[in-house]
Amino acid sequence: MSKTIKALALAGAMLSCASAPAVAQTTLPPGGFVDVQGGRLWYETCGSGPKAMVLIHDGVLHAVAWDDVWPALCKSFRVVRYDRRGYGRSPEATASYSPVDDLQAVMAAANIKRAVVVGASNGGGLAVDFALAHPDEVDRLVLVGAEVSGLSHSKYFMDRMIEVQRRMMQGDLTGVVKSSWLFPPEDDADVARLLKLEMASPQDLTHKDPALPRPSAAGRLGEIRAPTLVLVGESDQPDNQAESGVLEYAIPGATRMVIPKAGHLIYMTQPAEFVDIVSRFASGVETAPPGEEAALRHALEGLQQGAPDYGLFNPAVAPILRAQVPVLKPQLEPLGAIRSAAFRGQGPGGADIFIVTFDKGSLDCRITLGPDRKIAGLFFKPVP
Repeated sequence: MSKTIKALALAGAMLSCASAPAVAQTTLPPGGFVDVQGGRLWYETCGSGPKAMVLIHDGVLHAVAWDDVWPALCKSFRVVRYDRRGYGRSPEATASYSPVDDLQAVMAAANIKRAVVVGASNGGGLAVDFALAHPDEVDRLVLVGAEVSGLSHSKYFMDRMIEVQRRMMQGDLTGVVKSSWLFPPEDDADVARLLKLEMASPQDLTHKDPALPRPSAAGRLGEIRAPTLVLVGESDQPDNQAESGVLEYAIPGATRMVIPKAGHLIYMTQPAEFVDIVSRFASGVETAPPGEEAALRHALEGLQQGAPDYGLFNPAVAPILRAQVPVLKPQLEPLGAIRSAAFRGQGPGGADIFIVTFDKGSLDCRITLGPDRKIAGLFFKPVP
């Protein structure tokens, strides 16, 4: 990591949202099966809201995993969910295929050209792959405990997976679920519910998957321009926690939230909170508060010159900033003049997010104004 990135990274991180043009309310086709290369996929739709949303399930359970949040999301959005190949009602693949192409086929069948894409676990990895392959079709991105291609796993994770495989070979599905990170400790009700669902669809865990190899997405996360929300349960396993941090840092404007009393399957354990957070993020904030962009530009330009206007800042913040100026000036000055400041929305923590583009680079900036309309917080990091 370069000295510039290190210095700028000291300036912070928080949360992200954004907006997209409003669209007329329409009703989705009801669903059924869509033909894809070498097979077919089951999908279902609901709702008639102004924005479309696509739900991509995890690698443990088919689309029924979304049952607890489906009715509430359908009240506000045009939603589609589907069973990936070999899961639920979709037949197992008999030849190599592209999951990204499958997702695009489902969206086309549902008459969706652009959507908020919500992906969980390895479905989150697929959401990232799709956002990289078809950026114009992704309005916003929600990644839930996402597994991103190109990031290595720890020895702890690999040892746990060996133990999972051993239990599976012994037919101990109960032991697999109870000892996993899918739910928080002592959540016996959700464990029992998941076991019942798995026994009803055993193919979810046993089908073959000849999907084409996924190109590494880890080194391309900086190319994602869709506003991105990263969610992870506080009881999820360490590798997923670490990956969520990578996503927050590497995707411009991304925000990360840790959900209390939840494991890997947040939408099953905390459905009401999941719906609230995702709905607010998907709906977005349209405009920045009056004067905020001007204050941000003025503050950054002052820091570049080594002489910020301290009157812009809250009195409690000004002394802290004064101590940082000698470090920040030589790092910001080489970026050149500010060319644009694009508002990306308000994060759940209350900070407003801008992507500021300079002649020679970009910054992901988070700014908070106090009741006196002075800057109470200013954090930034380089856009990869």
